[in-house]
Amino acid sequence: MSEAVSNKFLEREREVTKHLKERSKQFYWTGHPFVDAGLTAVLLISNKKKPEELVEEDIKKAIEFASKLYAKKEWAGKYLHGMLFPNSGILMANPSMSKKRSPESIAKNLFDLYGSIPEITNEKSLERRCVICGRREPAHDKYNLFMSVFPLLGTGGVLNFFHSANSKGADICAYCLFLVQFMPIASYLIGRVLVIHAYPYEKMLELCEEAVRDVKLKELASNARGFKRPENFLFRKIAEITQKVEGGYRYWENVSVTIYYFICNNQNQVIDIIPIPNPVLRFIAFAESVDPKGWRNILNIGWHISREKKEKLSFDELEKGYTNEIYRKLLNYESILPFFYNKRERKVNSSWRLLKFYCVEVLGLNKDALEFIKNVGDKIVETIEKLPDNQLKRTVRELENANKLWEFESFFIRVEKIRQNLKLPNVLLTFDEFARLLTAYGEDVNVSWKTVKDLLLFRIYEKLHDRLSGVEEEEEEFEYWRGEEE
Repeated sequence: MSEAVSNKFLEREREVTKHLKERSKQFYWTGHPFVDAGLTAVLLISNKKKPEELVEEDIKKAIEFASKLYAKKEWAGKYLHGMLFPNSGILMANPSMSKKRSPESIAKNLFDLYGSIPEITNEKSLERRCVICGRREPAHDKYNLFMSVFPLLGTGGVLNFFHSANSKGADICAYCLFLVQFMPIASYLIGRVLVIHAYPYEKMLELCEEAVRDVKLKELASNARGFKRPENFLFRKIAEITQKVEGGYRYWENVSVTIYYFICNNQNQVIDIIPIPNPVLRFIAFAESVDPKGWRNILNIGWHISREKKEKLSFDELEKGYTNEIYRKLLNYESILPFFYNKRERKVNSSWRLLKFYCVEVLGLNKDALEFIKNVGDKIVETIEKLPDNQLKRTVRELENANKLWEFESFFIRVEKIRQNLKLPNVLLTFDEFARLLTAYGEDVNVSWKTVKDLLLFRIYEKLHDRLSGVEEEEEEFEYWRGEEE
């Protein structure tokens, strides 16, 4: 870099520095995942926890840190140009800029961008506002706001994903544009780019801290320890964070987490947006802290890999490399109750405590209803455990094979007859209790009775496994997808 250019750069830096202290007090969260990821990176680089804590030295440090990284070919080519900011002039990511690309040149561009951030617009102003933060005027006067400077915005020849009816692109202000340039540092690279967005924002700092730490140590984008699926990686982090914080799984109460899994280049603009239901977050955290062995038993059923290959791999290898049916169902609001027990071996895969938490917190089953079903299961066990082994197994098989409502009802009639023949006191169920049993979960009787069936089988296997074990049965209902590898 020539002396004249160097002096101009230093002069511009000093000019911007005069205003950094005042401007830094105006840093704020926006609710946009990409902009907030950039702010997260700035905070973690500066070892700060809140935007209002940032001072002038923090901004300079973040710019200098990012500029040194982005000037490296490992960042500029495959990552920035190939996945995030194709042809970016700000970060000089286009391969044709490689000869002019340097930390000083990129830093100058970032200082210029920062220096162009306007004051917050008066609330009564009729000027156009940023579509992201809504606080400042768009930066159309200095930048074409396309995907080269902000991911997934399209180009001049392609309609913007966030279209603002403006030939210069989306209505985005210099503040949001500045922060999004730091997003790559707080992101994970798992085939595509993974951005984890969370609220309250201190949770986002926690979830992204590993990415920034990896960048600091290796000067490369974090590869998320080699995980191939974003949801697997997120749930592993949820488990690990739960283990080290006070409050355990309650740490995730009222927390919103969404993962954005995308790629943006000249060939593709693709994004998967995966909201993580809060009950699922808390369930994963609860399972890993209260019954980790049982939870692994359940997860081990769900890997999309043949049984032969699965037996040769450790849990960590499976978790890093393969999709899991349990996670898919949880994220799609589908029941995983049948995975809590093993029908072929007639045993349970977890504790009743874990099953109860899932039923109450994820399925939304009323606690009293669950306790009622549990008591019914205990009365069934009390009845059929007095039968000879062959009759016991035949009776349980009748419940296992109940695929229609009338077959399910017939099972209770059979058990009631057994109680009468054994002269046991009290009936198995009154009419009102039987009606309650069929409608205890939701209004859809077709859903309700199948849920009850799963819970009763769990309780029977839990109590009578030793007597029921060793019987050869057909494969479980969910065996159909086993062996389908990715």
